[in-house]
Amino acid sequence: VELIRQAKARGVKVTCETCPHYFLLTEEKLLARDADFRMNPPLREETDRLAVEQGVCDGTIDCIVTDHAPHSAEEKADFETAPNGVVGLETSLAAALTGLYHTGKLTLADIVRLMAETPRKLLGLPVPRLHEGADAELILVDLNESWTVDPDKLHSKSHNTVFKGMTLRGRVHTTITGGEIRFQYNKN
Repeated sequence: VELIRQAKARGVKVTCETCPHYFLLTEEKLLARDADFRMNPPLREETDRLAVEQGVCDGTIDCIVTDHAPHSAEEKADFETAPNGVVGLETSLAAALTGLYHTGKLTLADIVRLMAETPRKLLGLPVPRLHEGADAELILVDLNESWTVDPDKLHSKSHNTVFKGMTLRGRVHTTITGGEIRFQYNKN
């Protein structure tokens, strides 16, 4: 993070991303030897976690992404041989809200910028805007709903989440893409 900060200060055109697990978790999760916590780069020490969090908050890190890397339960069965990677599509927003918004470190506008606007801009994609006649591109979120991550209830084909058993605050209830509802949360 410090190298990116210094490069940006020198005017180097560089971007940087992170995932929620890097500003919420540390290498202590690896002590249980649970392959769901194997990723690349690996989780690091508390000082590193704090550096990533600070980098997100001060603008050094441009984007919060999922780095979604699904693997089957069989692939993740053995800590020593399991491939690196975790799922993050269904937990990333709630994790960012829990760790950064609800703690007062970032505003909701900051979260939207880091997770939706800046990634699209960096990829040269248009940033959707709501206006009359446009196809809706949005999510409906209950910012305050607390929920415990149950891997078996995730919609991804894989369930290798680092947030299993954690209570997160903020739940996506509806996703609308191209004017069509693509996801709707069902409590059952």
